[in-house]
Amino acid sequence: MRTHRISAVLVAAIAITAAACGSSVTVEVTTEGADGPQPQANLPLEFLPFNRDSVFDVLDSQAETPRPQMSEDLEAASQRVTNLQADWREKENAWSEARDSLRQLRDRLDQIDARDPDYRRLYDQFGQLENQERRLDRERKAAFDSFTTAQEQVSARQDSFKIVRDAWADEAYAGYYDIETELLDGREIIMDTTNAQGRATVSVPSGDWWVTTRTPVPQGEMYWNLMIPDVDTLRLDASNGELRPLL
Repeated sequence: MRTHRISAVLVAAIAITAAACGSSVTVEVTTEGADGPQPQANLPLEFLPFNRDSVFDVLDSQAETPRPQMSEDLEAASQRVTNLQADWREKENAWSEARDSLRQLRDRLDQIDARDPDYRRLYDQFGQLENQERRLDRERKAAFDSFTTAQEQVSARQDSFKIVRDAWADEAYAGYYDIETELLDGREIIMDTTNAQGRATVSVPSGDWWVTTRTPVPQGEMYWNLMIPDVDTLRLDASNGELRPLL
């Protein structure tokens, strides 16, 4: 396997340090959901004293061959699968909510007498909700069938591309951890995990630090790699993340 080397000039360009004092920062991670921003709980975070993307950029430039690129038709087919999957999950959630509401309403009807003035109103409401639940059930099953059919049609081509891409990455990025060790220069990567509110508070030493994390979203994967600014709270959301296809 080819040995990767990186010059002192490139190391200096990647490892930009500052003379600031250590500080504490709270990182808050949210993604967009059907009901607005959703906190990302139990999400691993990494804090590094260098920009990891810059390392990959350098290794990309040193690779013997360019990074494999997905063909336009495969990319379009893969995006269609992602969109169909997101549509199925949305309909699955809508059906699940309707089913839960129907169960709760049934429990209320079971607890009151049929002669109660509210019984007829709740009974009519139950019938309407039951029809809605049946319609949503048909829609989510149809959406699942569309998703799985599209996935089966493209999965073999996706697998072939993954093999080529992963083999290229194994070769091109073989020297990453040697470079990471040199850039850390005795320091340690700080690890943490967000709480139920999607937050984590850490203390970082002096210098410039980056936070990196990723999480699945209906359209693929949201990726963040940001230098930590001089703020008490850094919010990671769709506005400062990178949406990537999950392949």
